[in-house]
Amino acid sequence: MAPVADQLRARLPKLSAFMDSAEYDVLAFMTFPRAHWAQIYSSNPLERLNAEIKRRTNVVGIFPND
Repeated sequence: MAPVADQLRARLPKLSAFMDSAEYDVLAFMTFPRAHWAQIYSSNPLERLNAEIKRRTNVVGIFPND
């Protein structure tokens, strides 16, 4: 992530500082075994869950607003 932050440092100093501070949090999944990485860094299961909740609440109609 450091090369990307370095490219943005001149134009967007706040963003590059934020990226520098978040580097360890973003890459924390790399401490797990490589076989688990796909399940950890992918948000697909969470997106699937949210879509299913939305589908079921639309059918029931108990939540009139998003």
